[in-house]
Amino acid sequence: MSVIHKDLTNKDYVSWKQFLSETDAWDVRRIREFELSEIKRVVEFAYKNTSGYKRIFDKAGIKPDDIKTLSDYKKIPFLTKEMIRDNLDEFSTDFPNRFYVTTGGSTGIPMGMYRDPVSFAKELASKAHQYHRVGWKEGDRQIVFRGLQIDTPDGTEFLPEFNELRCSTYEFGTDKMEIYRRKAMDYKPDWVRCYPSSGYIFARYLKDSGKPFPKIKGILCASEQLYDFQKQLFQEVFGTGTTIFTHYGHYEMAAIAGYCEYTDDYHVLPQYGYVELLDKSDNPVTEPGATGEIVATSFIMHATPFIRYRTRDLAVFKSLFCEKCNRQHQIWERVEGRSQELIVSKKGRLISTTMLNMHNDTYDHLRQFQFHQREIGKVIFRFIEKPGCNEEILKKVKRNILGKLGEDIELVLESVEEIPLTKRGKHRVLIQELDLKFDHPAMKRTLSL
Repeated sequence: MSVIHKDLTNKDYVSWKQFLSETDAWDVRRIREFELSEIKRVVEFAYKNTSGYKRIFDKAGIKPDDIKTLSDYKKIPFLTKEMIRDNLDEFSTDFPNRFYVTTGGSTGIPMGMYRDPVSFAKELASKAHQYHRVGWKEGDRQIVFRGLQIDTPDGTEFLPEFNELRCSTYEFGTDKMEIYRRKAMDYKPDWVRCYPSSGYIFARYLKDSGKPFPKIKGILCASEQLYDFQKQLFQEVFGTGTTIFTHYGHYEMAAIAGYCEYTDDYHVLPQYGYVELLDKSDNPVTEPGATGEIVATSFIMHATPFIRYRTRDLAVFKSLFCEKCNRQHQIWERVEGRSQELIVSKKGRLISTTMLNMHNDTYDHLRQFQFHQREIGKVIFRFIEKPGCNEEILKKVKRNILGKLGEDIELVLESVEEIPLTKRGKHRVLIQELDLKFDHPAMKRTLSL
């Protein structure tokens, strides 16, 4: 007897997913009409129900009725992470059944906020809507490698209501990965859902051990930047025809963007929130290949509304139309990562962690690695060696990485026994302790992409 996928029993999930399906082919005129209507609604709601938004609107001389066009909307002052962190109650409402959550602080500013069950159901449905593009459906078998602490002897648990085999990544050693592999051989998942870093570590284990894994339809990545070297390994280990999908999102639920079924470009979902991509002077980014900060207004968050919210995340603009799928959405060539995923050189160059992709055997003798920056111009490269790693190999590793980073970076190699996870069980490629805001002096320079 089959079990109905739990999300399909949630009326808010089902109705929102149906709405997204019905509006997926909207033309740009209909999209703009919807965005303006939602902006008016959200602004009026926040103004009437929070002292924080009322204060900043009044100070700017703006009333909800003044927002008649998208140009009027852009007169609204920006909301920052610090404002929410330091004044949460002033920017929150007494929305029914709200609950408190916190971010992991990927930009160096951990903060809390309130969600509600309806907004979270819409969040899950928005992700599912994107997954459907590549063939996923509720009830498909999936094995999950995310930040999960599972209190069972083998570190796994099966959730029949999601048809999902969950595997803890908090004890992601060789013994555990072999247990997960054997479980997968019996379970035969259709999909792997993972943090890119967790999926990469598991894929490295499969490659190094030479042991089989069931044929899968694809890999659904989330919550971290997906690098080319990770995609390359996924294709090598799981098969060249394997679908690899990822999306951009955040705990504040103000913006979401995912690949379409034809390209590895991010399509911003306009029904979810209004998203601007702004340059260092807060002007719209319109040139293909130019980088901007993601500034977003959520249409689904009501317990803690987010209006013109500076995410500190960066994306590279591509177009306002996808020629492959014909969606008239804002398209990003890539999400360039959080500003805290940039390395600053001695000369002030900003080096994206995407530059650290390697298309050779540089990382083959390392079980795991992580970059760490505490001061400008100096980076520590921590790594866990695999058997057979030696001094000559490490010299080559250092030489290849410096070839990517440039001469104005001091690189220090440090062999370690363990690389700690974040509180959410993520394997971060870069720990950046410099506070890189988009208006940070270093950010005035051109990104090294």
